[in-house]
Amino acid sequence: MIALKSFLGRTFVPSSPAFPILFGFLTLIFIGTLFLLLPFSVAPGNTIRFIDALFTATSAVCVTGLVVVDTGTFFSIWGQIVILVLIQFGGLGYMTVATLLALTLRRRIEYRDRLAIRDSFSLDVPGGIVRFVLDVLRYVLWMEGIGFVLLFAAFLRYLPVSKAAFSAFFHSISAFCNAGFSTFSNNLENFVLDPLVNFPIIGLIVTGGIGFVVIRELVERRHIASLHARTVILTTLALISTGTIVFLALEFHNPLTFGPLPGWGKLMAALFLSVTPRTAGFNTVPIRYLHPASALLAMFLMFIGASPGGTGGGVKTTTLAIILALIRSALQGHDGVDLLHRRVARNAVRRALTVFFLALGLVFCSAFLLLVTQKGTPLDLAFEAVSAFGTVGLSRGVTANLSDAGKLVIIVTMFLGRVGIFTALVAMGIARERKELLVYPEERVLI
Repeated sequence: MIALKSFLGRTFVPSSPAFPILFGFLTLIFIGTLFLLLPFSVAPGNTIRFIDALFTATSAVCVTGLVVVDTGTFFSIWGQIVILVLIQFGGLGYMTVATLLALTLRRRIEYRDRLAIRDSFSLDVPGGIVRFVLDVLRYVLWMEGIGFVLLFAAFLRYLPVSKAAFSAFFHSISAFCNAGFSTFSNNLENFVLDPLVNFPIIGLIVTGGIGFVVIRELVERRHIASLHARTVILTTLALISTGTIVFLALEFHNPLTFGPLPGWGKLMAALFLSVTPRTAGFNTVPIRYLHPASALLAMFLMFIGASPGGTGGGVKTTTLAIILALIRSALQGHDGVDLLHRRVARNAVRRALTVFFLALGLVFCSAFLLLVTQKGTPLDLAFEAVSAFGTVGLSRGVTANLSDAGKLVIIVTMFLGRVGIFTALVAMGIARERKELLVYPEERVLI
């Protein structure tokens, strides 16, 4: 035990606000794995291997949705509840759950924990943390409650009351947390033409993905005022609308996806397909049959992901907006970066570039290792790597056939995608804010 503590002390920086986030997610995954290994978690006649339990727990806590066994048939009702709890805790974030538990026990919230909550939700200052966490809990209960009512009414037309209630409860949490887990064996493909299922799921995905900071601003101020909220909303709308149009054009005549659907069904399917790669993982058409160009577009949307402080992964919408603004400024010969008639702080620009290229590096390494260790087409394996990083859960049929080595690659990629590469590097002491004591002479490099 002393040796383990010494190892953790050398490897990580416990005094860093990022350490509780990293350690908390690891703890949730470990506990979830143990619960899924218990006999009551699997359906009668099934047994689960440790690597599969670890994979499922990681996918649930990291709200990814990639599965190596069928959630609805392999796990018992108790196992599905364990997965649902892990999804909820993972969507809220470890620090939120820990803070709510501390408030319930009437314990004081330490300053380091306040800093960790600030970092996990991308807040500016650690002040007002307790109120913010309580607001988050209220928003989550309201959104998931509304989603449950709407989905219950929709599923009641297909299922008995008890199954419809559980399915609505499960999918409302899974959708708001952008998890993509489903109790149906073919996900939501049977509901491709049902707007009463499609639109509540879409609403929950978008609401959970835009981030609690934006939700709070919309609820309290009744309008979008801050640069952050405006950037998130506009970028989200641009990605969804562009994705819908392109997917509709590419898949319109595809006999295995949109082809058999009526015109309005194709439009709804294109909208759903544009929303779900934003880290949600649900699908109403078979992903493995998408046109290669559609798969490439889906990979781009998965890589961008949701927004800061939300329940999704990816490099975030604000990162994309800042990088595009930086490119525009460079083309126009400007020194600073302007976005929506506001000057973006230089530290935000540096961090956006760092996160973007670290994410590219992680996806490259993950795809490379999959190509080395797995059988499959390069497109399918690269799609799997991006899906894991973006904590999306969409797959072109690769996940169930992964070897143990491939599962470990995806587990690490999902974990880093949810926690954040920058957060992990800060927790390990590799990235930290230091005062610049030495400035070297400036010299030009040819570009």
